[in-house]
Amino acid sequence: MKKSFLLLLAFVLTVNVMAQEFDSSKIRAGAGLVFATDIGNIGLTFDGVYEFTSEWEGSVSYSHIFKKDYVSFNIFDFDAHYVFYQHDENLNVYGIGGLGLTSAKVSVPSMNYGGFTTPAVSSSDTSLGLNIGIGANYKLSEQFNLAPEMKLTITDGTYFRIGAAVQYLF
Repeated sequence: MKKSFLLLLAFVLTVNVMAQEFDSSKIRAGAGLVFATDIGNIGLTFDGVYEFTSEWEGSVSYSHIFKKDYVSFNIFDFDAHYVFYQHDENLNVYGIGGLGLTSAKVSVPSMNYGGFTTPAVSSSDTSLGLNIGIGANYKLSEQFNLAPEMKLTITDGTYFRIGAAVQYLF
């Protein structure tokens, strides 16, 4: 958890630096919930988006999938968004393509079976995958945006995510 907090802090600081260097009206940052289907659990996601043009956006996000059956996941996504449908200034739909770095950690505590104690076991693995998906931006107000997404990460253990984040418009 300490690592996750430090990574989140680094992400927030990066977004702050980006906000000072770029046109701030094109930056969104937020948080939300995500469900990873093949992993089978819910988690939190934090993201930052920069609008390069009206059609292209860049996105960086971090998701932590909560521990289930002794396994937890941390996912870093580096994605491009291509806006292919613009309904009006309040709603657009985009395709997602990018890279996902997935880190899985297994931590099994020591257990006692009739006088025999098993040792605690911990292991981790990281894999790089390809992200493809679809998302939308729905402007809730002048300051807030709702961004639902569906994303498939193709890697050794391919998984599908569905979630939504509420983003602050800088």
